Amino acid sequence: MNIRVLPVSPILQPYLRKVWVFESANDVPLTDIKTVVPSGHITLTFTYKGSYSTLVHSSKLFHTREATLSLIGHQSRPVLLCGGGNVVTVGISFKPFAAYRFFPFPLQEVADAIVPGDDLFPRDADLLVEQLLTIGDPDRMAAKLQEYLIGRLRPATSLEGIARFSIEELFRLKGQLGMGPLAEKTGYSQRHLNRVFKEVVGLSPKDLARIVRIKHMLLLPPELAQPGEQAYYDHFFDQSHYIKEFKRYTGYTPHKYAKVENAFGSLFNQLE
Repeated sequence: MNIRVLPVSPILQPYLRKVWVFESANDVPLTDIKTVVPSGHITLTFTYKGSYSTLVHSSKLFHTREATLSLIGHQSRPVLLCGGGNVVTVGISFKPFAAYRFFPFPLQEVADAIVPGDDLFPRDADLLVEQLLTIGDPDRMAAKLQEYLIGRLRPATSLEGIARFSIEELFRLKGQLGMGPLAEKTGYSQRHLNRVFKEVVGLSPKDLARIVRIKHMLLLPPELAQPGEQAYYDHFFDQSHYIKEFKRYTGYTPHKYAKVENAFGSLFNQLE
């Protein structure tokens, strides 16, 4: 089980976060919790081999079949994988301010959802899948998907600059920036900033800041991400807030999460 990160087309480098291939020859061990935390990025995938199900928000079950395209929207809760086996998936994740350039619908509509390719690209999906299957090589499939996205790239709206600046600040400060100070930095009101994020990102700035904070904590060694350690004090108001947010995005308290096996989820948590 591994993930390989591939080159991003120079044309798409301003808009894409990562291009990758996930490959697994066997089922993930039953002891693995197979949990992926929200990333703050929308991801387009092509499942070349294998079929599996994904549990979203603890209540929505989405089935992904072999040889299908999917769009994974912003998630507000951990995502659990069900099934597996021999799986090969090509993925393209978008920078938070850029995904709207490629999809002609409000991105908040796909929050906590996985959208099949037929709904994404009703005119193109069948032909695109056929072309990808004919190629047969995951690396070249990734290049073909990028070529397709270049053809869908739309001009920026007037709101993108505000969204981009705000997102870069949130990532630079590891989510440690209140919405009032963030709005001040942009020169706009919090209400306007929320509207910008709704239209461009599909996720509120407050939710993105929370995700960025938790993602940063997950990159730390488990012993440093426990309440009482300096990293905890650097990122959260108090212990109860930290435990509440950590459990919201992982499904576990920090103490319990440090003890469970999550090799599958860790691959993606570290990727994004």
